Parts: sequence; C-alpha cells; structure tokens
Amino acid sequence: MMKNYGYKVCYQKQGKRKIKCYLITNTYSSAEWCVRWYNSHTPPDRRTNRPLERVTWLIVPIKTFIEYKRLWRGCPF
Repeated sequence: MMKNYGYKVCYQKQGKRKIKCYLITNTYSSAEWCVRWYNSHTPPDRRTNRPLERVTWLIVPIKTFIEYKRLWRGCPF
C-alpha cells in the first residue's frame, strides 16, 4: 500500500489539458470540503484575480516525500 503525503486540489479549465494546483491539504476530507466549497463559491485566479469559471475541480494525491517537500517549501506559515 502506498502512503499519500497529502492532497492537491487542482483545477482544469474547460477545453484545456493542463491541470493547475490551487491548494494543498493534509487530509482527503479537507480536500473534499474545498472542492464542494469551490463548486458553490467561485474562487479567484491567484495571478489575475478574476473568477475561475468553467473549471473542473480534481483531488490529486501527493505520492512522494520529495514532491511533498517541494510543494510545502513556499508555505507562509
């Protein structure tokens, strides 16, 4: 059994192939809660501050410790 080090909440714009990471969480339940919240309350894009419309939200597990360390490197707290 593989260990998951956390989960990435990602989005994919309609008609695009690229998946972008929006949020990192430690538990699957908090990732699910975020996806439900983002479906009902459209969050802004982090770069342009425009609402993210026509996107599909995905939960992607973090499978390696190296990826986990890289993702949390810029965390402000």
